[in-house]
Amino acid sequence: MLNGRRAEILGLVVNEYIDTAAPVSSRALADRHGLHLSTATIRNELARLEEEGYIAQPHTSAGRVPLERGYRVYVEELMAEHPVGAEEQRTIEHQFHQAPARAEDWFGLAATILAGAVANVAVIIRPRSQSARLRHVQLVELHEETVLLVAVMDDSRVQQRVVLLSRAVDRGVLAARAERLNARVAGADARAVRAVAEEMRDIDDGRVLAATAELIDVHGAAAETYVDGVRCALEQPEFASVDRMLEAVRHLQAYELTQSLPALHELRVGTTRVMIGSENPDDWMHDWSVVVSTFGDVDAPVGTIAVLGPTRMRYGYTIPRVRYVAGLINTLLHGVGHR
Repeated sequence: MLNGRRAEILGLVVNEYIDTAAPVSSRALADRHGLHLSTATIRNELARLEEEGYIAQPHTSAGRVPLERGYRVYVEELMAEHPVGAEEQRTIEHQFHQAPARAEDWFGLAATILAGAVANVAVIIRPRSQSARLRHVQLVELHEETVLLVAVMDDSRVQQRVVLLSRAVDRGVLAARAERLNARVAGADARAVRAVAEEMRDIDDGRVLAATAELIDVHGAAAETYVDGVRCALEQPEFASVDRMLEAVRHLQAYELTQSLPALHELRVGTTRVMIGSENPDDWMHDWSVVVSTFGDVDAPVGTIAVLGPTRMRYGYTIPRVRYVAGLINTLLHGVGHR
């Protein structure tokens, strides 16, 4: 348990390190913060904090840097939040109101605005509607009984799967089959396509439609991911090494981020969660911190909003902005009925 003086010193160490990215010395704390303590006393308190696992000394002659435990105590007990002021709120809301009144335009804009505000990577994950529908299917001959099923969805996106038929057919037969099946299921959702598949007397018609229903399900459950601010994050001192920068670039892709952030069922709408270093699920994120929230209905959250940055993140600045933008998206979505 930290006493008042030690907690104050830990908070100052974290704040200094966030601002400077340089190890913090007892002299710097004494000179900059008017602690009315001798440097010897400050050194003793720093040594105790190091023994207890809150900070570390990278080199014998260096100052201290926060460890994960120190950041955790800082976020939960010591941090002062920097609220989103009225002028900043007006600027953000004005940017949203300049965009078309369509949900798909707001998500990319939200990622851009948030990344610019916090100078780190912003991620918006919006699951697609579970009521995805089929526009039409195409069948492409590959080799003998093997065909490529191409399912075009109602939003013009494409899902593909290889299907093995019971017998080889030529291109003309495949085209006729696709035309016949489209007449039955164009505009249908997965449940309706699956019902038609079960009625099919032709085994191959049934196989194609069963595979089509699965593709509609996959499409409906898949997430749309919007990412911005990668360049901002990589300009920070942590990525001065080319190797570290290249590793970060490799991981900071929409698919990787979607897999690495918490699943929606782990988050409650209206709450903000902070994961620091090894608290994150994937090894590559152990040098990162994530501030994550959700937007949508209490019973069925529809999306995730997150900021990723080095563990030396401005938590007190980032957390209220993630919370604010999540709330703003929520308000906009409810205004158009989640369309």
